[in-house]
Formats: sequence, structure tokens, C-alpha cells
Amino acid sequence: MWLLVIVLLNIVPGLEKTTVLNMFSTSEECQSERNRIGFEMAAAYPDDRDFVIACRLNPKHGS
Repeated sequence: MWLLVIVLLNIVPGLEKTTVLNMFSTSEECQSERNRIGFEMAAAYPDDRDFVIACRLNPKHGS
């Protein structure tokens, strides 16, 4: 199981540093959604680079 996460690079009061956005069964599905969200976030917030959107393998489940 793959997790699509957003990782905040700056501390934001009241928010977790890492938040799960969605779960996917394959790396390819996760990467496709990561790319889509990444492009939309870059367009909406062109000067804000205080976050990373990434796919991570869920340590509680196998791939």
C-alpha cells in the first residue's frame, strides 16, 4: 500500500508535519496523482515551496 503525503517544511501551529492525502495499491497510481496535485499546487502557489508532495510505502503494509 502506497501513501500520498504532503510534508510541511515549516512548522505550522495546529498542523501535522506529515499528512496522508490518499492511499494507493501501486506506486504508479500514487505517482500519477502526486504529479497531478504537484502541478496544480505549483500553479496555485507559484512562490510557495514550503511543502513536498511524495509517495511513501506504508510501513504497515507490503507493496
